[in-house]
Amino acid sequence: MNLRRSFLGWPVLRQAAGSDRLGRGSAVSSPRTTDYTARTETADRVVGSVCPYCAVGCAQKVY
Repeated sequence: MNLRRSFLGWPVLRQAAGSDRLGRGSAVSSPRTTDYTARTETADRVVGSVCPYCAVGCAQKVY
């Protein structure tokens, strides 16, 4: 295994060595993270509810 390639696999080093200085794009993405989908995309339905935390009555969506 190439030593340089293994070190550049670390996101912080990809961020420092590349053009993505803020770490919000290609420096922090990997094949594993690009395969993820949001759990709300595969929800069967959306139901309106009331948040039970403090009883103020804030509305929330339950997927």
